[in-house]
Amino acid sequence: MERHVSPRVRRILKACIFFVLLIGLLHGAAYLVRPEATVRRAQTRSQESVRVFEEPQNSLDVLFFGHSGVYSAISPMEMYRDYGFTSYDCSQPAQLPWESEHWLRALTEKQTPSVVVFEVDQLFYDKNVTVARNSAERLLYGVFPVLKNHWRWKHWFGGRDAGGRSATKGFYYNASVRPYKGKKRFEKTETVYEIGKKQMQSLERVRLLCEKKKISLLLLEVPSLVVWDGSRYNAVRGYAERHGLDFIDLNQRLEEMAFDWKTDTRDKGDHLNYSGARKVSHYLGAYLKGRYALADRREDPAYATWKEDLRRYEEILREGGKE
Repeated sequence: MERHVSPRVRRILKACIFFVLLIGLLHGAAYLVRPEATVRRAQTRSQESVRVFEEPQNSLDVLFFGHSGVYSAISPMEMYRDYGFTSYDCSQPAQLPWESEHWLRALTEKQTPSVVVFEVDQLFYDKNVTVARNSAERLLYGVFPVLKNHWRWKHWFGGRDAGGRSATKGFYYNASVRPYKGKKRFEKTETVYEIGKKQMQSLERVRLLCEKKKISLLLLEVPSLVVWDGSRYNAVRGYAERHGLDFIDLNQRLEEMAFDWKTDTRDKGDHLNYSGARKVSHYLGAYLKGRYALADRREDPAYATWKEDLRRYEEILREGGKE
């Protein structure tokens, strides 16, 4: 006797079958994209930063990871011009530790940096919607990686790929000045900020990956008046001391850099402008060069393209940031 299946059940069965087939197709399609593509074009927040994958293999001495504070404060080309080592800003607005972690894993398939610089302000994105949004995206793209790599489909079907090396190496040039006129300054405290568990787990995985790859890990805080304070400094310092890591808080070295909040910020103390970035890059470059004995690539024929990139970078500065 034939059993009757209601129209509603049929619709549910068809939907389930379609969903199973879709999963299979998407997982199959995911094999067509390279591992680096998960990071490379997935985030459209900063085209300059993802162009790090256009750099020649094993050509970068230092990699910087963090949110917009990194690409606003650190200019790899200023460091190359002054000290000769090569580097790149791997940073996006509101970048979170697990994004930096995945980016580092992808890059170490192509690069063998001597130093990874982890800007610690990203550890404190732990109480807002950014975390929830990025966690949801990470879950979705973990199941369907091809969705995040839709740029490659567009490339295959005639879309333009904004490739080519970046002359700024991820740095964002902005010469505007909006001074901070308040009285807030860094103050020491006995309070220790409790960093979120998920954030600390990502940092720990970054540390272990660097240890495994024999990469020096430097923890860094760039100048910031908006959220940084003594309790956050204590939290990072404690982690650095427990694991024998270098940690520099540039908020406590402003005088050494001749840094001035009246001239060196573009938004009243949150991000730096070019004047501030130049001071940070010169100071940090000297530290990196001396602390980690980084090679001078300026006269190395294998790095001749960096001389051309420097020429293009200096043109960008003269033209006010237009590449």
